[in-house]
Amino acid sequence: MMLLSDLLAPWFHYSGIESISAMTLDSRQVSQGCLFVALPGHKVDGKQFIAKAIDNGAVGVLLHTDNPDEHGKVDYLESGAVLVSFFQLGRQLSAVAAQLYPVNQSPMAIIGVTGTNGKTSVSQLIAQLVTLMQRKAAVMGTLGNGVWGNLVDSGNTTADAITLIKQLHQFQTEQVNVCAIEVSSHGLVQGRVEAVPFNTAIFTNLSRDHLDYHGDMNAYGAAKKRLFSFSSVRHGLVNLDDAIGLQWFNELANQSIFGFSLTEHQSSHFYTTNMQFHDAGVCCDFVYPARGATDSLANNKKITAQGKIASPLLGDFNLSNLIAALSGLYLQGYDMEELLEVVPLLTPVAGRMERFNQHKGPTLVVDYAHTPDAIEHALKALRIHCQGTLWCVFGCGGDRDKGKRPLMAQAAEKFADKVMVTSDNARSEDPKTIIADVLAGLEQPQQALTEVDRIKAIHIITSLAQAGDIVLLAGKGHETYQEANGIKIDYDERALAIQLTTQDASAISGRAS
Repeated sequence: MMLLSDLLAPWFHYSGIESISAMTLDSRQVSQGCLFVALPGHKVDGKQFIAKAIDNGAVGVLLHTDNPDEHGKVDYLESGAVLVSFFQLGRQLSAVAAQLYPVNQSPMAIIGVTGTNGKTSVSQLIAQLVTLMQRKAAVMGTLGNGVWGNLVDSGNTTADAITLIKQLHQFQTEQVNVCAIEVSSHGLVQGRVEAVPFNTAIFTNLSRDHLDYHGDMNAYGAAKKRLFSFSSVRHGLVNLDDAIGLQWFNELANQSIFGFSLTEHQSSHFYTTNMQFHDAGVCCDFVYPARGATDSLANNKKITAQGKIASPLLGDFNLSNLIAALSGLYLQGYDMEELLEVVPLLTPVAGRMERFNQHKGPTLVVDYAHTPDAIEHALKALRIHCQGTLWCVFGCGGDRDKGKRPLMAQAAEKFADKVMVTSDNARSEDPKTIIADVLAGLEQPQQALTEVDRIKAIHIITSLAQAGDIVLLAGKGHETYQEANGIKIDYDERALAIQLTTQDASAISGRAS
């Protein structure tokens, strides 16, 4: 319980005596003694639900306003509840939530991971590694929020400001040692993580995505880079194999910034040598700063240590993700030798280069790749492991950046042997129109196969592919639905892949049709 006056004290004086037990943006979650927060959203305005929140027991409403003269204005409703106006509440909500649900920098380490691709893999690998070392880890992101092994769907990559702070407070209460958070560009721009005391910030890469929201790549990159400006961040870690990562490394040189790469770079602090890819994953030597040397980087003293990585994960970009996870934990004080000992026990992240082997048939790999860069990296990674033909099945989402459709087509055509263009989440668009946009990006569109029905498309390819071939099923990953005409239809590509690789494909095809 907290007095509303104490909650608002850092921003303005309020003399009311109301006590609040919780905060929420969702009127359906309001209970007696709750404070309802009314923010304008992309589709609906929280103002529309004030009456419902009051009916459910809200003692007060915090109302967003863009008028600075209304900041701190108080109105009493007929129900007796108080309505308090707050100037640009969306930007301050994270800090307001932290008043009610305090989050300290220690003893729980908070690692933020941002970038176009790899956020989920890096954050999940961090949580896995910590758990395998018999410590307690939590994760927040695309696959859900919670203590590792008990994740609950969050609906967004980065949760809303109240949910995020409240869950961090809960993790701290549960004595979680490390929490890894996927930090999206939307979450940064919208201020959802503004009051999160990140210890370490990790950047994976930047490629075209979300331009329908940000407008251009400069704005998109600037949104991601904000994570490194948080005053709580003690260590920054960037991918030097990415051009933007290298640029940021040089720009942030006056901060405690570290670089990682797959191969030795003149600025790398963490890198690998002697990489050997095989059917079961990859082995390599791993070079990293010797403990104590990290405090001397300003003097260019790079005293290194070395260990061996034996990873069961496919592809060089998964190795890059693993290096990011290992390096981030090392910067948080974890012992690298102990970390490397548990690497062989890692399991693939759901829907991220997840392999399903078919008896006397092709290998299916389910991956969330839904950008040109992700398609390219997934196919290049699988090429190393492929003994036969490399196939790519993919589609593009509707109501999103149309400019990346031909680029995804070009990546698939360049790096796969055979291409099937199908549906993804068409949303309100005609899937045939989306497929036409994709085909327009191909140099030889007549060589590509097309099928609007994604299940049929996958059955067609698995019937054509042979033993030794690899089929990349790109775009859906962990998702368990397809969205078309505003309706979400149950669809689990991982479950389909399991069926196809454990049963007779022709029998399944007959049932599916």
